[in-house]
This record gives sequence, structure tokens and C-alpha cells, in this order.
Amino acid sequence: MAVFTKMDVTIKSHGGEPIRSFSDWEKYALPPSRREHWKEGRSAFELGRSWTANGEPAVPRELMQLLDSNEGTRRILVLSGIVEHETPLPPPGSRGPRCHDLALQAEQDGLAVTVCIEAKADEPFGGTVERELSNARQRPATRFKARLDWLTRSLLGIPAFQDDQGSVLSDLISKLPYQLLSGIAGTLLEAELQGAVKAIFLVHEFRTKKTANKKIQANANALNSFLRLFQSMNRGSSEDLTLEVGHIVGPISIADRPVTRPPKIPRNIPLFVGKLRIDRLAE
Repeated sequence: MAVFTKMDVTIKSHGGEPIRSFSDWEKYALPPSRREHWKEGRSAFELGRSWTANGEPAVPRELMQLLDSNEGTRRILVLSGIVEHETPLPPPGSRGPRCHDLALQAEQDGLAVTVCIEAKADEPFGGTVERELSNARQRPATRFKARLDWLTRSLLGIPAFQDDQGSVLSDLISKLPYQLLSGIAGTLLEAELQGAVKAIFLVHEFRTKKTANKKIQANANALNSFLRLFQSMNRGSSEDLTLEVGHIVGPISIADRPVTRPPKIPRNIPLFVGKLRIDRLAE
């Protein structure tokens, strides 16, 4: 059995302020537009609490155990992280980068590794593709359709729309959680920017007195359905694929595909997807 010791890390806010304690996390982690999300029992608050449980930033034991559970992610040393870190997504000039709840720089055997964390209490993975498209159509001069088509062609090898005008969504992707598409793409692009040899997308889940088990299960179902499609579209077997708490699946290699606009999703960076949970109910 592996023995884990406290692993201190350097954490900064999205604005570059150093975070040395939970009070710093509360003060600097969220941009003003998202301060209303800072509530005990919800994901932003619990993420900060779990990473400063010992009074200063340190890698949660549950995360170290998760990384140790897969041969491809063992011996990873987390060096630093940025809260609410943004990774640009195409097309150029479009609004809305991918915002990682926590983006980590790490290394494994001296080589760079990128770990991007999506924190969840029982909040859903955003709206479905269908819902997000509907919302985007209410905005003037939106380029969301171009981004969506880039995401589905890059990650799944299929167009987002059944027609050239972008009027009718593909049935295969309409019910997918949009946040998972952007999260996976953003993690791979961030890994490329960091010169990393591996990319890891982690769902850091919290069960608290303010969460509902039904919603947590709905998130698990959505994540597993997405992963089965994602893996099957990238030359992997999707049979009986279920991502349990405390496990990592991968490596998954993105198939080489022609994409009509840059950037191109890096296919030489293996992707791992994992899920960990911190349970506050017993506290």
C-alpha cells in the first residue's frame, strides 16, 4: 500500500495573487462575476477548503490516491496551480475561453504533465449542447456554432450539424453536456501550451449536506455516457465503460482528423480522465 505524505504546492489566483490559506482562496479565487457561487457545501467553496485543509495549499490525499491508481499516472508530482485559469478556444475572436476550476502544472519522471480540475458538488456539467446552442442564438453575432462544430469534429470526428447552414443539430451530440466537450478540449490545448507529455482531466466531486444524491448520480450517468461515445470515436472500446469514484481511465489518444480551422487538437498527448470525491456528510 502506498504511503502518502503532505505535498505542498504553489497556488495563485487567476489574477496572479498568491494563495497561501483558505482566507486567501476566498478572497482571490473567484472573479467578481462569480462571487455569488462562494457558499459552503458548493463546489467553489469546497474545492478551496480541500486544497487548504492543513492551513496552506497542499494536494488532497484523495487526489494523490487517485493518481496512484493508474499505472500511467503514478509518480506524478504536482508543482503549482492556478485557480479559474483560462485556456482560449477557437474560433479566434470568439468570447468565452475554457475556464478550469483549477489548472495544475505537474511532472512525472522529470516530464511536464497538465492536470485540469472540474469541481462539482451536484451542479450539472452545464447545459446540454442543444440548450447552449439555443442560448447562443439569443446573442448577437455569436460564433458559438463554429466553436461547437470545431469541438465535435476535433474530439468525435463528426459535424455538429446535419446541414451546411448549421440549422439542425446532429442527434448524436444534441444531449451531450457541453461543458465536457469544452473541458476535454481545453485540457488538451492547455497541455500543449505547457509542453506537457500527458493531459489529465479530473472531476473533483463533493458530497455535502447541500447536495442531492439524485443529482450526483445524474452527473455520473452523463459523464459515463459522454466517455463511452468519446472513447468509441477515438478507436477505443466503449463496452461497459464506467468511471467509478477513485478511478482513472486512459490513456485515450485522439484520432487524427482533418479540421477546417486551427488550432488542431494535439493527438500526440495521451489523455486520462479521472474522478475523485470528498465526502463531507461524515464530518
